[in-house]
Amino acid sequence: MLSDWLVFILLGRLSVWLWMQFPLPQFLEKRKTIKYLHECDLCSGVWAYSILAGLMQMDLLEPFGFWYVPLLSELVVGAIVSFLTHIFIIGWRAKFDVVVV
Repeated sequence: MLSDWLVFILLGRLSVWLWMQFPLPQFLEKRKTIKYLHECDLCSGVWAYSILAGLMQMDLLEPFGFWYVPLLSELVVGAIVSFLTHIFIIGWRAKFDVVVV
């Protein structure tokens, strides 16, 4: 169970990182929403983790007694896991980044 979540988190983070590394096509750069989504790891993570939660059938709310609602459950899992990984990445960068003055 824990290994499934670890694989889920690592695959999601890898997909967000890859999404942010590749440049947007020319016709998509003009759209502000997609450009903002491409530059924001938290925003991209919600979508990446939600899609991955649907594919891997990960449900975070069932152990807490909530019902499974097909799209809503995946979006909630995506939002929560994306936020937690975003906070982890911010802390990692604050601790280990080199600041040049």
